[in-house]
Amino acid sequence: MLGGITSTVHRLSVSFPDGATRQVVLKRYTDPGWGAVPVIARNEVAALQGAEGTAVPAPRLLGASTDGAETEGIPTILMTRAPGRIWLTPPDLDPWIRQLAATLPAIHRGTAAVRAKKVRDPNTLRVPTGARRPGTWTAAQRVIAAGPPASDLVFTHGDFQHFNMLWSRGRLSAVVDWSGARIASPDADVGHCRLNLAVLFSVDAAERFRLAYEAEAGRSVDPWWDIHQLLAYDDTWPEFIPVQVAGRAPVDRAGMTGRVEDLLALALARM
Repeated sequence: MLGGITSTVHRLSVSFPDGATRQVVLKRYTDPGWGAVPVIARNEVAALQGAEGTAVPAPRLLGASTDGAETEGIPTILMTRAPGRIWLTPPDLDPWIRQLAATLPAIHRGTAAVRAKKVRDPNTLRVPTGARRPGTWTAAQRVIAAGPPASDLVFTHGDFQHFNMLWSRGRLSAVVDWSGARIASPDADVGHCRLNLAVLFSVDAAERFRLAYEAEAGRSVDPWWDIHQLLAYDDTWPEFIPVQVAGRAPVDRAGMTGRVEDLLALALARM
């Protein structure tokens, strides 16, 4: 299946003796540079189990070999095939964004035995080479160095953004790829989605998402987590984002860093 950058995902058709055919999805964690792969696989298993207790549409776990013992040494999970497709070119962004925002509070009301989120080490952060205002990035790094604000910790998706949403007839039909799920501030999910909206679309789309989420959740997003998540951006993003898009939408690689920088400046202004 298209778009994966850290795992190989297969759609399988399983035939049963009674003649019925069922489509399932097999996810193989084939990138050893991604981290402790069995730990990541176990985390996704726990996240899928947690998602079943929410109102969020998601794949259902069918089986797993998180250490790869039954799958040629490659940690693997088997799940139902969720309905829908990735949709990156909606004719009207507003209802699309509102549905994204409405899904997050339902995730955050769930519970799952997933890992806790770690805060970035500010000493590892670098200003992108294409930055127009390097001072914006260094100011953001100073904010992160001061440490996170007190926050409720909830079940988060960890990679909540449009590449992990499926759509059917204009409706959000499933949230997929739960390997990054964490116990964290809910604002971490919001900030991560805003980063990805700025990368592929615009600063305006990212701002509209924040306002839509705040209306749905009945609370304001702390700018510290916006800044923390936006600083995940680096010079590799213009290289791997086209792989995720896989030809499904135009990608403005040249303007990517500038859009993230502009959104970062807006988040700093909210501090």
